Amino acid sequence: MSPADAGKSAAGGSKAWIVALAVLALITAIVVVIVLHGTGPTFKGGRATEDTNSSKPTISAWDETSTPTPTTPPPPTESGGQVVMCPYSTGTGKTPQVAGKLTADTLQVDQVPGWRVYDMYLQSLYDTHAQMDEVYLGWMSNIAVGLVSNADGFFDISTTAEMIMECFASSGYYLDFIGREDIIPGEQISISGHPAWRIESKILVTNQRVDGDVTDVIVVDLGPGKDHLGVFFSSYSIGDTARQAKVEAAIASLAVIG
Repeated sequence: MSPADAGKSAAGGSKAWIVALAVLALITAIVVVIVLHGTGPTFKGGRATEDTNSSKPTISAWDETSTPTPTTPPPPTESGGQVVMCPYSTGTGKTPQVAGKLTADTLQVDQVPGWRVYDMYLQSLYDTHAQMDEVYLGWMSNIAVGLVSNADGFFDISTTAEMIMECFASSGYYLDFIGREDIIPGEQISISGHPAWRIESKILVTNQRVDGDVTDVIVVDLGPGKDHLGVFFSSYSIGDTARQAKVEAAIASLAVIG
């Protein structure tokens, strides 16, 4: 090979390397485009848009100082009862008592002879006056009268009676509560000519020396111009016929006076 031919070969070789490098650069560019942008319908991305969400959450945090309003029926507790949202009374007042009677405004009932008068607290009622008789330590029978305020949502006698019975028939009032069986699911009666609504139920428990209580709730319309309803309630142990007779005598004496 002559020097001239060698020079040509060198020149040709240089050109070949330049072409090769150009081709390599082109292939590299194509690969980069494929990786960044995809090659067809397998790419699921879309155009990026501005994030207009606030940096602060838009859902309110839990407020432990407020009471939530349930929108669905309350869930059962482990004992089979229900978590019932019983309102707290805003009513005020205390009716003077007379011997042998329990009186709340104009609703009055005869006391059960031999039973002890005591202060009973029920969160939805006010002006409550009660008697109790101990069945055994930690279990008692009772009768009571009280008032519920219109301001707390108590207007209708039947709805109020059911609400109060639901409050009683729960694990909030009865340890080891397992269920409720209605004896009188609801009936309208008359107390001294005033419309009233009565519910009588068995409130069933377990792990106790008794099977539960027979509980009565009677809600009475005390007449026009009142901002409250009258309430009578009672309980005695299931199968306790002696206390049952005393409670039934009290119920028979229930009256609206004045």
